[in-house]
Order: sequence, then C-alpha cells, then structure tokens
Amino acid sequence: MSFLLHSNRRALVCAFSLAMIYFAPPLYADKSASWLDAVTVSGYAKLATSSPNRAPTAVELDDLSLFVSGKFNRWLNPFLEAEAYKIPLWEEGKGAQFNSAQLVVERLYNDIHVTENDTLRAGKFLAPINHWNIVHAAPLVWTTNRPVTSSYSRANYVTGVNVRHDFDALSGHALEVYWQPVEEFNPKPLTEHERHYQTVAGARWIAHEDLDYYLGVSFQHADVAKSNEIRNSISVDGNWQHKWFELESELLFTQVDTDQLHYRNHDWGGYVQMAVPLVEHFNLIGRYEHFEFANKLAATDTALGGIVYRPVPRLSFKLEWQQTHGSIFQNQTGLYSSIAVLF
Repeated sequence: MSFLLHSNRRALVCAFSLAMIYFAPPLYADKSASWLDAVTVSGYAKLATSSPNRAPTAVELDDLSLFVSGKFNRWLNPFLEAEAYKIPLWEEGKGAQFNSAQLVVERLYNDIHVTENDTLRAGKFLAPINHWNIVHAAPLVWTTNRPVTSSYSRANYVTGVNVRHDFDALSGHALEVYWQPVEEFNPKPLTEHERHYQTVAGARWIAHEDLDYYLGVSFQHADVAKSNEIRNSISVDGNWQHKWFELESELLFTQVDTDQLHYRNHDWGGYVQMAVPLVEHFNLIGRYEHFEFANKLAATDTALGGIVYRPVPRLSFKLEWQQTHGSIFQNQTGLYSSIAVLF
C-alpha cells in the first residue's frame, strides 16, 4: 500500500520529533507519579459509502485519526492529531481496492495557560472560524457531508499562534485572535482543499456557548499562496438545542480581491439545519444550503434529508439523500451513508 504524504518527509520527521519532545517526561515532574498519567490517547474512525448520480458507488475509510494529548502543567499541554484519510476499500466495477492512503498531521500544538482566563496556543491547529470546524470529528456532527458554507471560503487550518481570553467560563463568553505568518505546515493537497494560504489572521468572538445554545462571530483575512488573491471573510454561526429539536445555522460573506477573471467579487452563502429526535436514539435530519461562488456563474442549492442512529454519543450511523442544483462543485446529488466512532 502506498502512503502519499502531502509535504516533504522532513516536515513529517520534524512533526513527530516535536511530538516526542512534547510528550517526554518533564524533568520537573512529581517523582511520585508517572508522567504517563498525564497522557491521553484516543481517536475516531469514519467508514463512508457514497452513491452519487452519474458516478460509481464507492466505500472508503474516510478518516482514521489518532489523538495524543498531555496535560502536565500550565506551560506544557501538547496535542497531536495524525490522520489517514481517503482510503478506498471498494468501488463499483472495480471491486476491492485498499491500494492507497493519504497521511497528514492534522494538528500539532502546545497550550500555555498564561492566566486562569488566558491561553496561548502555538503550532498547527484548527482555525476557529465556526463551531463546525472546531468540532469537525465525524461522530460528533449530524451529517456525512459537510456544508460548503462551513469550509469553502476560508483557511480551515492555521500554523502560528492563537490567543484566547475567557470572559465568563460558565456562559462560554470568549474572544480568540490568531495569526499565521508563513504557509501552512503539512497541508492537505489541493484535491482536498480549494487553496493553500500563505498568511492568515483572524478573530472569533463567542458570545455564548453552553449546552443550550451557542453564538459566534468570526472574521478572517487570508493571503492565498502562489496567487495574487486576498480573501476577507465575516460570518455568524449559531446553534439552539431545544427539548424537541436542535437548530443550527451559519451565514458567510467573503470579499475576494484578485487579478483573475471571476463572475463576481465575493463568495456568500448560508445554511439552516435541523435535527429532530424520534424514538430509540433515532434522529431526523434536514438541511438547506444556498451558496454563490466568486468563480462560478451559477449558485449552488442543496437540500438534504436523512436519519441518524446514535445509541451512545461516541457512535453514529448516518443515512442521507442529498439533492444539489446549480454549480455542483461538491456534495453531488446522491445517497450517502457512514459509520463513525470515537475510541
């Protein structure tokens, strides 16, 4: 099986060397306790089936992620996520596959708790552009396919620093500011993301975040790598959990400044999603999304309906039909399903 690494080998060696340094026992640790007590190992896996119109049915191990984290003291709190993804298992007309995989260092950072309310994060981490991007793990989201609004227009990862200040821990009221001074470390290939970014700066104000609801506003300024293109985005996303339903939505506007020929000078769009609990851990899911691309003439309109069976929070079985009209950039019309588990 050939593993395709989407950065040079030196970058991966550097990443895992840093991880070894991070997770080595601190010299100043309590000699009476093992440093391994502060280390947690977990992960998740997602097995997905897709049957889009005018394309063969396929089964793949879409995500296999390993998390290693340590909480030693206020200065040393490392986190590593390594991911194998897009591993084909079977395709209609071709039979069993399992002949390739792709690897990426999804996250590698350290948190420093400067004060009780202030945290400094340095390394590669998920950009705090919306709640979906932060949660992102397949067992914790409602659908197999992700809304275009939540990922397309902005940098989803940041290699740099992030400062978070918590105004009120009980209500989740907080402010995050982040900066990426150089190109992303070990990025996924352009077949997985629309563009790479040279420099990124942004902020997210979390007005409220608890078990009842969350509401956040995000801004991002991004300089596209190897292109004379600058993208300035602003978005609002929220979620409300009621006894009888869960409602989620996001609205996004991105100003696109470029010398390339585009149909319009912006991306914009949004989605509304509702989850309704049925019986015995079954949930009914519905979503509608409208999105307009700067570089595509027609907008995309997508309606999704599905069923999710979640017997325990860490395990989910999903089946959904998606109907897409207009610019079919991603999320094609078809039947999709997945099994996802946290371990």
